[in-house]
Amino acid sequence: MKVTFLNHACFLVEHSNTVLINDPYLSGTAFNDGWDLIVNDIDFSFSKEKKYFIYYSHEHPDHFSIPFINGIGDDFKENITIIYQDTKDLRVSSFLRKKNFNVIEAKHNQKIALSKNFFITIGKVPFYDSWALIDIQGKKILNANDCILEAPDRIKDIKKITNNIDILFTQYSYANWVEGGEESKSARKELAREKLRRIKMQANILNPTYIVPFASMVRFCHEENSYMNDSINTPRDTIEFIANETKSTPYLMVPYEEWDGETSKDNRLAISFWDTAYKDALIRPLIKLKEKYSLED
Repeated sequence: MKVTFLNHACFLVEHSNTVLINDPYLSGTAFNDGWDLIVNDIDFSFSKEKKYFIYYSHEHPDHFSIPFINGIGDDFKENITIIYQDTKDLRVSSFLRKKNFNVIEAKHNQKIALSKNFFITIGKVPFYDSWALIDIQGKKILNANDCILEAPDRIKDIKKITNNIDILFTQYSYANWVEGGEESKSARKELAREKLRRIKMQANILNPTYIVPFASMVRFCHEENSYMNDSINTPRDTIEFIANETKSTPYLMVPYEEWDGETSKDNRLAISFWDTAYKDALIRPLIKLKEKYSLED
């Protein structure tokens, strides 16, 4: 097994000749120019020698990236199958089929074989998200991305399917707007603390050997929302929290890093990388308001 981190919520799991890609958003902005990536323009190329599956947890544009989908050439599509939770509106699956992709609509808690000894189980979380349990020869990776796991019962529902897990990939900072605007810094700080408390709750119930913080490597990049960056959790904050507040081992990954899922490491180089990346990203120019309209308009 090989795990490769690319960016934000995207990592690859490879076994034999089969590759599972999780939530590829690798460049550009999302949410109407509201977000961009801490590290931009990560490269990824498909190989005709391998079989690919792409799992999309939900259709937010920092997970379900239309530019990434549109950038896949027709000559590779026959080797790619996209896995998405089944929905009543069929909007996502219909969109992908129109682009000539093979699509599996996964039912709640359905276990899907990707290749020999390589499985994925998708579980829905109200009201639009999903988690994925990746199982390779009995080694279990839980991709919790930014599922709203705010209560123990919701995590215990996952545990019924997963039992204990080896590796937990989970969100570490807030990504949503906080009511109250620029003056509500205390509310943003509290939300940041809540994200860390949720990691501890997940760790206490799921007992992962390793916790990989991810799905938060973005900045608020517009002049109207950049103040939201003032209270975000950084990778450094998160690694210290996991080390001090859980029994799990923190494992911080950087773009293109490969891991066997078993070997521990010293996180200091990765922390230094992200310290610099965040510092550089937070002084990049902001996107300006393009147009204004009168109340009558």
